[in-house]
Amino acid sequence: MADRELRRMHRAELIEIIYALKQSEDQLKAQNAALTAQLQDRQLRLESAGSIAQAALELNNVFAAAQAAADDYLHSVQASLADTNATAANTLSQARSEAKRILEQAQADADSLKAQAQQECDAMTAAAAQKRTQTEADCKAMVEQAEQEVQQRWQAFDRKANELLDQYRSTDGLPSEET
Repeated sequence: MADRELRRMHRAELIEIIYALKQSEDQLKAQNAALTAQLQDRQLRLESAGSIAQAALELNNVFAAAQAAADDYLHSVQASLADTNATAANTLSQARSEAKRILEQAQADADSLKAQAQQECDAMTAAAAQKRTQTEADCKAMVEQAEQEVQQRWQAFDRKANELLDQYRSTDGLPSEET
């Protein structure tokens, strides 16, 4: 695959590719082991067959050709394994760099949200302090106004009470306060 295609793939797709390559590698290893076992078995048969097998080998070179084919296949499997490992390493490197980029972006977003929340909190605290100051000033003004109203009512009550007492004294002939 081209590097561009690999870079455009999502993490899950890259993991699937790695998994498929690993399965292929395991399958090739198993096949290689089976062929190696067959080859060893044939070599044991050749050794036990003795001179007849050597004569047959020299006559038609069949076993040499088979050995060459097995060696070629083994080399191709090893080359394929090396390519697979290189591709897997490249994919893993890209996945790690993408994960690092995503983590850095998430951290930056978190820091930004934290700063924004702090600013909003500070603004709300300042607004609350201002409202508290305004409320205290309003309360103080209302208390002063209430005290003035109480004093005015008290003075009005006192005046009316004195007027009533004066009126009562003058009509009933009660002694005045002076005597």
